[in-house]
Amino acid sequence: MAEFKVELVGKMPPYYDIAEFLWGKGVDIDSDGNSEHPSSVDWNELTIILRSDESQRVDIDPAEDGCIKICAEDKKLLARVVSYLQGYGTIK
Repeated sequence: MAEFKVELVGKMPPYYDIAEFLWGKGVDIDSDGNSEHPSSVDWNELTIILRSDESQRVDIDPAEDGCIKICAEDKKLLARVVSYLQGYGTIK
């Protein structure tokens, strides 16, 4: 599993925005995390899995010192999530 630890510098996007960025609008996913509601930006735990290909999975977990850890089996998928969160202003 590939993993990347990054510093949080802004709010998280709504979790479904990450899934739609990765796999398309209205994508069918399984998700779990600590988002209080779908449009919440104050979460720091998320697992999203593409239902049509369960190997497409991303895990985001809290880490020490105001950081998060992003993990995925697919390094390209991991890089896309990191790039999206950087562009959103969430991470450095």
